[in-house]
Amino acid sequence: MPSHSCPARRQFLTPTRRLVLANFLFVVCFTATYFVGLIGSATYQLGCGAFEVSALVILLNVALVVGGALAGVVTDRIGPRITLAASLAGFALLGIFSLLMPLSYPMLAVVSTLEGLADGFCGTTVSAYPRFLTSRPRELKRMNSLCGTAFSVAVIVGPLIGGVVTSLSTNQACFVTIPVASLLAAAIVWATPEAPGTVGEQRASHATGEKPAAHEGFWHQLAEGFRVTFSHRTLRMLFLLYFLGFFAYGAFDSLESLFYRDVLLVSGEWMGWLSACAGVGATAGSLLVLRFPTRRLTLGTLSVLLLVTGVGSMIYVGTANVAVAVVGQLVTGLGFGAMRPVKDTILQRSCDVSYVGRVTSVMNAGTNSAGTLPLLVAPLVANVLGVQGTLFAASAVVAAIAVGALAYCTRRS
Repeated sequence: MPSHSCPARRQFLTPTRRLVLANFLFVVCFTATYFVGLIGSATYQLGCGAFEVSALVILLNVALVVGGALAGVVTDRIGPRITLAASLAGFALLGIFSLLMPLSYPMLAVVSTLEGLADGFCGTTVSAYPRFLTSRPRELKRMNSLCGTAFSVAVIVGPLIGGVVTSLSTNQACFVTIPVASLLAAAIVWATPEAPGTVGEQRASHATGEKPAAHEGFWHQLAEGFRVTFSHRTLRMLFLLYFLGFFAYGAFDSLESLFYRDVLLVSGEWMGWLSACAGVGATAGSLLVLRFPTRRLTLGTLSVLLLVTGVGSMIYVGTANVAVAVVGQLVTGLGFGAMRPVKDTILQRSCDVSYVGRVTSVMNAGTNSAGTLPLLVAPLVANVLGVQGTLFAASAVVAAIAVGALAYCTRRS
């Protein structure tokens, strides 16, 4: 064998590539099973209405918040490698349960709760992981952009898999993707240890008077995450921007599948096809971040990207034409795909490595909890405005929030 083969192999198996691949596999699991599998089974196989779908999404969102909060503390305590590998292994068991159990609403309620916990743990840990591999701003931008690209490509592949499986079988059959992909992802994560330098940074910060996370109580650690987030102006604004934006988007989780069924008049596999269109836009958005100068990764840029998602969503739900909905999904995906790596990079460079896990969990908790109250209200509003009117109004609110945030950031700069 040529002597250069071993270095080539080592280069292929870099920590960044391992993390990107593991992230891709995890998101494929989630996107093939959450919207097409879980919500699709409720809407198309059980014939559920807005209130029943909302209840499932509320369970998932609450579990997301709990799982994310726990993951932040655990990640700072034992590191992202063990946390993520164990979470993915647990996710595989959930996939087997979801696939083998007889379909019923109580079964979907259990799956929704456990999938929320799994996503809270995995999503929070993946978002924090890059800071445990490097502290260099340029490398953080690249790593977050590539992870965002993997996320976006998975948003194409996952729903496409879900759509194909549903067209051949049922929405419930989509859960077969979880054990296969998540176990492979767990093996990849296990081969991706934290960089030794991050341990040194943690010890250095502890030497300045901070207690190691392992020596603190759970509730104290969690409270520290909130303290750090809200005592730092950039982190505080980042939290509010995401919270307010996703508060308006909360209506989509309970009404979007009904929009497909009752307004667009398409069959269940279209939940996969249109979601994949959003993934195409998101892939372009996350790759676009690689072209951004590092100094341009700011709250103002994030506000512009949120505006893009709001306008895209207005196009997406503004008509009953599937072709227009495709365009809207592409634009919305473009904004969301770019937002993720920009947000993660801003967070990681604004936060000491000792708190990255907990601050990430606080951000995710804000995002996920923001969508819970609209889930309760959206079905009532839909009785007045209709499903399409409610979704369009929510999209317009997102755009308005983005304009306000952009004006604030411009005034502060």
